[in-house]
Amino acid sequence: MNDGQEPDLINSFGEFALAWDFSSPPAVLFLLITSAYLIGTTRLAIRSDRDGRFWHKFTASLFGLILLAIALAGPLDYYSGDLFAAHMSQHIVIAMFAAPLLLLARPMPAYIWALPRPLRVGVGTALTDSGVIIKLMRILTRPTVALPVFIGTLYAWHIPEAYNQSLRDEWLHLFMHFTMFTTAVLFWWPIIGPPPIRTKLTHPQRIVYLLLAVTPTAVLAAIITLSKSVLFDFYLDSPGHFSGHPQKTSV
Repeated sequence: MNDGQEPDLINSFGEFALAWDFSSPPAVLFLLITSAYLIGTTRLAIRSDRDGRFWHKFTASLFGLILLAIALAGPLDYYSGDLFAAHMSQHIVIAMFAAPLLLLARPMPAYIWALPRPLRVGVGTALTDSGVIIKLMRILTRPTVALPVFIGTLYAWHIPEAYNQSLRDEWLHLFMHFTMFTTAVLFWWPIIGPPPIRTKLTHPQRIVYLLLAVTPTAVLAAIITLSKSVLFDFYLDSPGHFSGHPQKTSV
């Protein structure tokens, strides 16, 4: 989010697209995550064959990280405290696009290899089938757990009091996006099923699983869109970046 100063009117999409800030907590976290991934990927590339599968995973991770950059350090984050549409787009990019792309990239080996050797050995041991982490992940990625946890997180953060407070507190805003991303990863896991936990759902079951997520998310969108009162009053005092101050008609 921006620093609270009232920026000039945005006159073009180019001006909007060039609004980047890498000093905010979400942006710093993104840089750490990306750096660790690149270090781990480089180490893996040196020690393994860079075949088609390697480049497919690298491409998926690249697009996923680019989307995370736009959401956490780019214009969507910069204007999230001023424009309701920017904040909603930020949530969609994080949960619906970046999370599944990064799962498709199967990044866990890269992050393990980014660690110093002593830690790498310890984490590798913890990620065996009998390890505590894998046992916990098997529970959290069950469709009957992952779906309600993800939907519940979306609803909880769109309670007006929680939503408005997240825009007033930068660290709470970071926690909001962290929980949205992590629960989105859990939600997408039964669909994509990367190792070390393969999905047990058949393709028809995966379609049903996705359809089960459509109704509650559509209901949430309808509640926000059709509300006759202002739900997110934080935006009422936010600066207008476009002529007509459209965010006042969106909340």
